[in-house]
Amino acid sequence: MRILNVVVGASVRTGGATAFAAEAAVATSRAGGEARVFATDLALAPWGWMQRQRPIRPDELHPSLAPTDFELFPTRVPRRLARSPAMVRALRTEVPDCDVVHIHNLWQHPQYAAFRAAREARVPYIVSPHGALDPYLRQRGRLRKAVTSALWQRRMLEGAALIHVTTSSEMRLISDIAPDVPRVIVPCAVDTADFAALPPPHEFRERHLAGYSGPLVVFLGRVTEKKGVDVLIKSFAHVLEHQPARLAVVGPDDGGQRPRLERLAENSGIGSQVDFVGGLYGRDRLAALSAADVWALSSHTENFGIAVMEAMAAGCPVAISREVNLAEEVADANAGLVAEAEPRAFAAGLLKLLGDPERRRSLSRAGREFASRYDWSEVTPRLLDMYRMAMGRKGSASPTVQVG
Repeated sequence: MRILNVVVGASVRTGGATAFAAEAAVATSRAGGEARVFATDLALAPWGWMQRQRPIRPDELHPSLAPTDFELFPTRVPRRLARSPAMVRALRTEVPDCDVVHIHNLWQHPQYAAFRAAREARVPYIVSPHGALDPYLRQRGRLRKAVTSALWQRRMLEGAALIHVTTSSEMRLISDIAPDVPRVIVPCAVDTADFAALPPPHEFRERHLAGYSGPLVVFLGRVTEKKGVDVLIKSFAHVLEHQPARLAVVGPDDGGQRPRLERLAENSGIGSQVDFVGGLYGRDRLAALSAADVWALSSHTENFGIAVMEAMAAGCPVAISREVNLAEEVADANAGLVAEAEPRAFAAGLLKLLGDPERRRSLSRAGREFASRYDWSEVTPRLLDMYRMAMGRKGSASPTVQVG
């Protein structure tokens, strides 16, 4: 089984799709297959307009790529589309020898190039939207997306052997897209062992919070509009009406949101209780998880929420919005607190957890158990079944929807 994963970028700044593509390649290889990853050399997410694009530095490579067979390709203008003629040439050489091409994300040039190469070589391909077709995101850049869909993306989706989704919620939300193409649910996964041993809680607090030892809420993720950090800051202002605490916003400012969010905190009278830490990786990231009394994500939309799963694996009690597609499963397992992405409602949830140590301990235990179901050891068989299904569907026209 030879699988080629094609993803826009290889940076820690390009989101969960990069991590999934890399870790899926590792899982495939461990199971005896061959898997490669093709990506461009963009350092920043190509869908962000606020920062000048540039080539990736070695220290910015996503750590999940380290054990994979991956190749980076230079981009050319317009970099907003992650255009890479070098990748086009490599795809034409590589794809004919593959059993399946796995295309990650939408809207940019690498997906088009992979689609075209797979179609020309008559190799089945899978498309993983990674949330890009969520109705909330469809409203952004509507003209550009309409043009892209008309030119090639609709044909790419309709010609796929399978469309890969990560939750049942995502499957429902995109049921109107290429409805005759089968869906397969394969969740995102984590290596839970990576979160079994954490740095001491005081390490993060001493380094970034001047030794603060009181109740701490942590947001950890890319700071973009859809993550709802504005909702979290407004919620935190209500929390502080009832008890002292600090909020640490940990993550790179990929949407140019930080100045606006800092003003929001200041105007809400809580600027001194909100710390913008910036991006942390490796041990520093684990230290932030270790320090959290509550881990919070009030997203307006979230395709899966791999950061939620990592926080659970680290034993953090989590509070998430209903708009996180994993929320239904989390609530059913009583593994985290689920609230509306509305300031007062989310604040009420935070206060429940901050004021109840026993509930936090219970959620910590339940969260670790929940995360264990999403360990790569559990998810890999489903991933391989998806690839086998795609291989078996070469030339098939069956519209049956398959659920993993």
